[in-house]
Amino acid sequence: MILITVMVLGRLVIWALQTSGPTQRIWSLHPLLEELGECDFCIGFWVYLVLVAVARVNLLDPFYYPVVSEVVTAIALSFGVHLARIGWSMKFGVLDLTDD
Repeated sequence: MILITVMVLGRLVIWALQTSGPTQRIWSLHPLLEELGECDFCIGFWVYLVLVAVARVNLLDPFYYPVVSEVVTAIALSFGVHLARIGWSMKFGVLDLTDD
């Protein structure tokens, strides 16, 4: 249950970081930061790295390697949530076919 909670909480934090006004100003300071702010997989890694460390979630259980376990878990969670978001958008999102 803690894994699902971490995944949902992480996605909400990612969404908040990507859409809030103060972080929008931070993302616009440098082109590299702007790319980071637009990439939910990239920013998700950092968000999940913090959440995994705080919640002590380990996908490599029963093995534990300091730092490596947290990084691997953060990458896996970020990728999984990224794929779930893409799937949700494809299934329930609006597809714009107009030429701009």
